[in-house]
Amino acid sequence: MSTLAQLNHALHAVPFLAHIGIRVEEARPGHVVLRLPHSPAICNHAGAIHSGAVFTVGELAGAVALGTHPDLAGTKHLQKSTKIKYYLPSTKDITAHATVTPEMIDAVKSGQAAIEFPIKVLDGHGQDVAELASRFAFK
Repeated sequence: MSTLAQLNHALHAVPFLAHIGIRVEEARPGHVVLRLPHSPAICNHAGAIHSGAVFTVGELAGAVALGTHPDLAGTKHLQKSTKIKYYLPSTKDITAHATVTPEMIDAVKSGQAAIEFPIKVLDGHGQDVAELASRFAFK
C-alpha cells in the first residue's frame, strides 16, 4: 500500500473525517496537502464551505505533517491551540498545506516546550481561503 493510500486509510478510520471527505493529495515526510471536496453536506447557507470544515482540514494538515516527519519519530505532539484567519469563502474544493521546517525540528530537539505551526488553506484557484497558526507541545 502506498503512503497516500495508507494515510487516506488512517484518516478514513475516523468517522467524522470520512464523512466530510478529507483526502490526502500529496505527502512526503513532514509535508502534506489535504483536499476537502466541496459538497452540500459541508456548506453554509450561501453555498460556501463552512468555516468549521475549513478549520478541520487546516488543523488536521498540521498534525499529519508532524506525525510523518522522521526526526519526530518517538515524540508525541499535542495540539494546544489554533488561531485562524479567514480570508475568502470558497465554493470550490479547498486544500490545506503544511510543511515541517528545519527551524521547527531544531526547536523541538532543543527542548522547546511548544512550537507554532503555520498552515495555509487555498481554494481551487490558489487563492488564500484561510491561514492557521497551530501551537503544538511535544513529549
